[in-house]
Amino acid sequence: MSSTQDSPKKKSRAYLIWTHPRADSLTAQVVAGIKQELQHRDVEVQELDLYRHGFNPVLGVEDEPDWSNPDKRYSGEVMELAAALQGSDFGIVVFPLWWYGMPAMLKGYLDRVWNYGLTYGAGRTLPFSKLRWITLVGGGQQEFEGWGNPDNMRHLLNGSIAGYGGVKDAEIEFIYNTIGPEEGVDAAEHYAALIAQARTAMARMLAPVED
Repeated sequence: MSSTQDSPKKKSRAYLIWTHPRADSLTAQVVAGIKQELQHRDVEVQELDLYRHGFNPVLGVEDEPDWSNPDKRYSGEVMELAAALQGSDFGIVVFPLWWYGMPAMLKGYLDRVWNYGLTYGAGRTLPFSKLRWITLVGGGQQEFEGWGNPDNMRHLLNGSIAGYGGVKDAEIEFIYNTIGPEEGVDAAEHYAALIAQARTAMARMLAPVED
C-alpha cells in the first residue's frame, strides 16, 4: 500500500462569457441553465457577464495589436481578463444574434481580449480544449438557414476565431424562435425547451469521446 495518499482529482473548469443588457433576459436564463448543468456535472464555472462587469468594448490605441511585437503589454483590464482565461478546460460564449451577427459588446471583448500575443500569435493559443458558442436567434430555423447564415457564422466563429486561437473542437448551438413561440404553443413550455436545449449542448460537450 502506498504511503502517500492519492491527490484529489482536479475539477474541470469552464469559462463562461455572456452578453445582454438585461440581467433578466432569456439570454440570462439560458446562462443560468448552462451553469446549473455544468455544476451538476461537477464542472467549476467562472463567469464573465460583460454588462455587469462594466466592460468597455471600444478598442483604443493601448489595445491595438502590434504585429511586430507579440509581447506587447496591453491595458490593465485586458491583461487581467486575458489572464483569467488560463486554466480553463472549456470556453462557452452565450449571446443573442443581432442583425445576424454578435452584439457590439461581445465583438469588442474579442477585439480587445482575444488579442494578438495573448490568445494567438507567436505560438500562443486559447487554453480551451473545447469551445461552444450558444447563439439565440429570434426567428425560425428555416428562414435563418435559407440565407446561409449558419455557414457564415461557422466560418467566422469556428473557422477564424477558434482557429486562430488554436481550438479545434468548436461548435455553435443555434437556439431558434427566441422572440416567441409559434401560434398555439405554450410560452412557458417553449422557453423551458430552449433552456433545456442549451443544457443538452453542455452534456454533449462533456460526453467522453468515443474511439
